[in-house]
Amino acid sequence: MIMIILTPLVWCQNVPIVFTGQSLSPYNGENVQFAQTLYVVDRAIYSTASYLYLSYERLRLPEDAAVEGTPEYDSIVARNATASITARCTDIDVLGVRLGATITNLNATVTGQHNIRIDGLRDFDNNERPTQRPDMGNARLVVCGANLEYYCPEWEGTYGAGSDEEFALEHLKTVKALANIDADVFALTELQQGASSLDSLVNSMNRATNPGRYAHVEDYDSVNNTYIKVGFIYQPDKVRPILHLGHPYAPSNNLNVTRYGDHRRLEVQCFEEIATGERFVISMNHFKSKSGGDSTNNYYNSNRVAEANNLIQFLETELNNDYYEDADILILGDLNCGTMEEPIRTLTAAGYENLLAQYSPNEYSYSYSRQVEYLDHALASPSLAAQVTNARPYHLNADESYMLHYDHGDDTTMYRYSDHDPIIVGLNLSSTPNDSCRGLHYFESFAQSFGCFDAVNVTGNNVWYGYANYECAAISGNGVNTDWLVGPTFDLRHKTDAAFRFTHTIGYGDENAWRGCCKLLISKDFSGDLAAATWAQLTIPNMPSSWWNWQENEIAIPASYLGQPAVTLAFLYEVQNGDNPTWEIKNVGFTATCDTVQSGVQEIPTVPETFRAWGSDGRIVVESENPADITVFDLTGRQVFYQQKIENLNININNSGIYFVRCGNVTKKVFVY
Repeated sequence: MIMIILTPLVWCQNVPIVFTGQSLSPYNGENVQFAQTLYVVDRAIYSTASYLYLSYERLRLPEDAAVEGTPEYDSIVARNATASITARCTDIDVLGVRLGATITNLNATVTGQHNIRIDGLRDFDNNERPTQRPDMGNARLVVCGANLEYYCPEWEGTYGAGSDEEFALEHLKTVKALANIDADVFALTELQQGASSLDSLVNSMNRATNPGRYAHVEDYDSVNNTYIKVGFIYQPDKVRPILHLGHPYAPSNNLNVTRYGDHRRLEVQCFEEIATGERFVISMNHFKSKSGGDSTNNYYNSNRVAEANNLIQFLETELNNDYYEDADILILGDLNCGTMEEPIRTLTAAGYENLLAQYSPNEYSYSYSRQVEYLDHALASPSLAAQVTNARPYHLNADESYMLHYDHGDDTTMYRYSDHDPIIVGLNLSSTPNDSCRGLHYFESFAQSFGCFDAVNVTGNNVWYGYANYECAAISGNGVNTDWLVGPTFDLRHKTDAAFRFTHTIGYGDENAWRGCCKLLISKDFSGDLAAATWAQLTIPNMPSSWWNWQENEIAIPASYLGQPAVTLAFLYEVQNGDNPTWEIKNVGFTATCDTVQSGVQEIPTVPETFRAWGSDGRIVVESENPADITVFDLTGRQVFYQQKIENLNININNSGIYFVRCGNVTKKVFVY
């Protein structure tokens, strides 16, 4: 007789666990269920297996959330070190899973301390691909700051595409992304130097949208090499660029700073909104990267801090000059540091407000080593911050697989055109019309940078460069050389008089040939193309009487240029074989005064011209027809001089800049250089 004993079947149950960073070793070999939501923080493919990296939260790089060296920073470092699980996937297309996607109640097999195996397919939620830029609220203007990684293939040794086919794919993805963003102004970095990068983008964007919809700001970039630059693209029916680009870099005795274009990583451009006439300034920046650095130099932190300080000083100088005629400044760019690192703290300490910390503090623009951070930033001056409607990243790149990049496949979407997400800022500028005429008081010493001047090399090997030893702009001839140092463009409408001042010296060469080599030119139709503009030569009254003899010059702007909306001055250096003078220039100033009655402007009651006031080299001079109380104030309103019942004044001023002179009941603005 056979007896059959039936025993109940025991089904293997997944052990429920909650992962908070602890070791999974106690569950080694067991099937577990994570009773929580896990986030995809990274992915990888090797020849033998595919992996997803999962965590209980999106991990943020410590320097984006805390100051290095603080207990909070150390705590984030320690927590992030154990906060992820490596999941080997047998059937999941890991490259198709966007970072930030989530999975809830995941069943898996534990294979090690922080390792699991996922068998079969799984569905992931959240972090769907965006198709429209973030909502900018009631913005009238939209500005986009973006790192493009856009390197044209026509020069050897570039960092980008390795073939025409790769570049065509990169170009297609980039143009699709920019057209989708549809900003009124694009401030772009990691552009290949030379004219082709901006030209090719604008031409293709216009073909993809409407003819003439986009244009780029002329940057006089004639240097084709492997360096990268920043640049501006804009919609001409919404804004127009005004005044010159500025390059806030420190001068160098090495003329390669200009020749190879290091300074083109930082540029400043003023724009005017066509609908309102309101102006705002964009500073686009690409600070020194951490690549190649190590803890001994803190990954080039000092370089980035220096760049931040140079930028602050540059902007303060131009604001004091009242060159932009508006204090609205937007700082954008790939600053190669986290939110809490020293360069960002330097900018905020100077009064610039961190827009991303205000509008989207939990977002990011870059993913690195399973962690996210803001490498790309947006900061605003207090006056502009009040006119910002929103500031957010647009997650087109950081969460996407690198296999979508042009050099890994044939994806033709706009996603992963770069490894940085673009930053979008909405602006609703004050539309209060300002019809008042403003006097011009511009000054550039060349001690710290070329300011709003641009060096343009036409022929020859030598170029204008910043000469730190003598705090000036300098150039030396060698064979045939033609080089321009193009100054700012000034609006002389409603101006009754204007004057240009500079100090210069010349050495070497034939003194009789100096006037033929060293020229000052003026134009009223220059718009970026030197050859297309009409230039007239102005006589330089004081040429040096001998080598290295500094001479001051003051030149009245001819009457035919007064009333013109765009007047540009430029220094032109032309030498032939045998002529090799060195020309050095510093302390350039430009002043212009207003009409008392302006066409189209409400008449201003006239005030009898009872006194004259002007600034010179470190002095303020006043001449009054009658004895009067004379007071001098600086820009902060601080009184620096007062005396009663005097007719003439000639005082020393320690610091250059704008000052206000009150004589009786009338006040005038003067510039001291």
